[in-house]
Amino acid sequence: MTVAEASARERDDAHTARLRARAADVLLALTESDLRARYGRGPWRLVKWLLDPFAVVGIYLLLVTVVLERGGRAPGLAIACAVVPFQLVMSTIVSALNAVPQRSSIILNMAFERVLIPVASTLTETIAFAASLVLVALMMVVYGIPPTFAVAWLPLVLALNVVLGVAAAYGASLLGLWLPDLRPFAISFVRTMFFLAPGLVPLSEIGGRANDLLRINPLTGLFEAYRSILVYGHRPAAWQLLYPLAAAALLLAVFVSVYVRDQREFAKVL
Repeated sequence: MTVAEASARERDDAHTARLRARAADVLLALTESDLRARYGRGPWRLVKWLLDPFAVVGIYLLLVTVVLERGGRAPGLAIACAVVPFQLVMSTIVSALNAVPQRSSIILNMAFERVLIPVASTLTETIAFAASLVLVALMMVVYGIPPTFAVAWLPLVLALNVVLGVAAAYGASLLGLWLPDLRPFAISFVRTMFFLAPGLVPLSEIGGRANDLLRINPLTGLFEAYRSILVYGHRPAAWQLLYPLAAAALLLAVFVSVYVRDQREFAKVL
């Protein structure tokens, strides 16, 4: 490599580093803005952050363990392993549906990487989701289920959960901008997806053709991966990881390319 080539490569590396630093700063600023809007600035924001997941999951726990009196292995923990990961996906979609219009002022007046808006929505909801893991740990204590070596798989499943949220956020951002009247339909559709997966009842307790049909839903693999690790204490089956990952990859391939192409037109709509 010649001196000129080495110098050009160093300039390229420095430019890439500056772009990455700028993108990180933009993502941090967008996320901080979302967090302030949700939790405020006062001393009670930490309390709200910790209590939010209990309010969301509590109604389902009461329904299954008290009203329906469902038995089985750790029913409260089993349902938390579905509701908690679903809440990340659901809240990310709800946030992303309004993400672009809510940032109309900076989109119209500032130049920044607009492709980061859906990622910021997901990151905000991921921070909120972290508090939900306290609830899962509490359920394990209540039912006397100790963690096993399978918990080493949990970071991978958490990452899969976030990737699925990011993939859904890009599609939701576009839908919320171009077809705002369909936002309620989108939210209802996602909620329906929860009930078309083994959300309230583990897949192991569902037999026949229903068991096969529920596996088509990517949320099924995600829910069952959490249950495999936290309820049953063994590693997730391959399909529980690969199928949701394939669904996320497909969504990203479709919607990121559309988002990148259309982001220059956002100002015309806003």
